[in-house]
Amino acid sequence: MNASSHPIKRRSFWKARTIGAIAFVAVLGTVLSAALGPGVVGLDPAPAGDGSTAVETPRLHVRVAQAQSIKGPELFHRYRGEVIARRDSSLAMRRGGRLQEVAVHEGDLVKRGDVLARIDVADLNAAAASADAEIAAAEAALEEATAGPRYQTIRAAEARVQQLDAQWAAAKNRFERQRSLRSRGAGTQQEYDDAKFASDALAANQVSAKAELDELKEGTRQEQIAAARARLQLAKAARQRVDVDLSDSQIVAPFDGVIAARLFDEGSIIGPNQPVLRILESPPVHATFGVPADVSDFLKLNDRLRVSVGEDGPDNSQPARVIRMQPQINPVTRTRVIEVELETDDSDTASESISWIGKTATLWVPWSQTQTQQDGWIAQSDGANRTPIWVPTSALVRGVRGLWSVYVAEPELHSDSRAKSIDTALGGNDTNVVTISRRDVKVIRTAGQMSLVSGSIAGTEAIVVEGTQRVGPGVSAVAVWDTPASSLSSQETAAR
Repeated sequence: MNASSHPIKRRSFWKARTIGAIAFVAVLGTVLSAALGPGVVGLDPAPAGDGSTAVETPRLHVRVAQAQSIKGPELFHRYRGEVIARRDSSLAMRRGGRLQEVAVHEGDLVKRGDVLARIDVADLNAAAASADAEIAAAEAALEEATAGPRYQTIRAAEARVQQLDAQWAAAKNRFERQRSLRSRGAGTQQEYDDAKFASDALAANQVSAKAELDELKEGTRQEQIAAARARLQLAKAARQRVDVDLSDSQIVAPFDGVIAARLFDEGSIIGPNQPVLRILESPPVHATFGVPADVSDFLKLNDRLRVSVGEDGPDNSQPARVIRMQPQINPVTRTRVIEVELETDDSDTASESISWIGKTATLWVPWSQTQTQQDGWIAQSDGANRTPIWVPTSALVRGVRGLWSVYVAEPELHSDSRAKSIDTALGGNDTNVVTISRRDVKVIRTAGQMSLVSGSIAGTEAIVVEGTQRVGPGVSAVAVWDTPASSLSSQETAAR
């Protein structure tokens, strides 16, 4: 007879196995309690008075957060472009000649109005001196005409008239004597002719002198003054032409900037309008980008965006303002060219931005800026709309038919004192007994450990963000809040 067939030994064997099983269950309960965290198991005593033993019912803890309080990452559309100068000009002279001076080199900073280069203008300097002399003579003539004749000039004219009168009287007497002699047959024809010519000449001079005297006494006529003034204007116009030629014989900086290229050196012979220098305007600098049409539709002039230069990300970007948008869309690339101005207020950054010209730039357009409210909403069967919300990706639960769901915690309304005492024992004012419900959602996009979803979730609802693997729809649990649970106010509870 073996030991197992013996009655006493058989009872001892089964008693030992029973005690072992009970011990195993106790150990297992301890392990589960430790794994599920403090307060996972709550005492839910059975009704007293029936003589039965109290039964322990586990009530799970889940961590929840108010939907509208969950902060997701800031997402951007990223587009590549190029940093350009606000103005990029090739500088030339309208006159050709030999380059006498090029005062700048590549990389030099210049100010508006600085003389950058000039050609030989020796001939123009001579022309300028001649024009100045003509102006001086014309001004003197105009001044004389305006002032009128002097007293001395009039007295001299009167004296000349008197002199001519006396000379004409004497000549007239000689002519009369020669005519008398000629009539008597005395004297010669030559003497007669000479006396007559002298008398007539003096008579003419007398008339001219008297007219000049009369003119002097009357003063300068207005037409004479106008003619003198016209001669002065012609002299000044000639000087201005020389000044224009001198101006066209040098290059002056049209704005503050940096010299990008020096194309010729001193001694070079250049033609009219031949570029000598290239200048880029100093900050602010601009950048151009090709943006898809569906994104550019959400942008407008003066919108604030972010632009980084080189390989920097949005955290190291510079603020920029949209200043220009191409009206048409490229039919091949389906993009619209936009131009932004980098707002570099810091002086060091502004100086550095000159070196950015020609480098690759990145435009960061906030993803939220390109979404209209209606685009992100989903219409529910009851007519309600819910805005997209961010949730931890770990909060997503595989739903039916391949869809996704999230769990929400809805507060339970307790009517018996036993439930209230359980709430107190399990955390007091910081916890709430809730019922788990499922909400189907659509995943719009995922960024790192966060997902943007849309569905029938109100901003005030509590999302289960931790512990989704231990609960399901209809399960009663204890909600532990990550943030103050303002959504579970008495008014909102009553409204559910």
